[in-house]
Amino acid sequence: MVINEKEFPVVVQAYQPGASGELFVAEQMVRNQAEVDAFSTRYAGYVIEARVVRDNELATNTNHNNRTRRTAVHRRGMPAWAIILLIVVVLVVVGFTTGWIQKTFELNL
Repeated sequence: MVINEKEFPVVVQAYQPGASGELFVAEQMVRNQAEVDAFSTRYAGYVIEARVVRDNELATNTNHNNRTRRTAVHRRGMPAWAIILLIVVVLVVVGFTTGWIQKTFELNL
């Protein structure tokens, strides 16, 4: 499916044809021809339709992507400083249990 560059962004939809009509399968907003080609390849064998994005969908999608991006940053996991601190604590505990720290720094505990 080839779409005119002036029409982007568009929404492409995949439908599965059946005896009782078409069953909706997937939908994606695309901003270039490469994304259209990827969607068409992923849903090969389905009926692919394209429609122009409405203004309210574009504003909603932009806000949703920003909100998702912020949430993903907060859910990354432990920050780097916490991981480094954890490694240092583990090394100190191992150093004391093996006696390496006492021997190296000549400590009598």
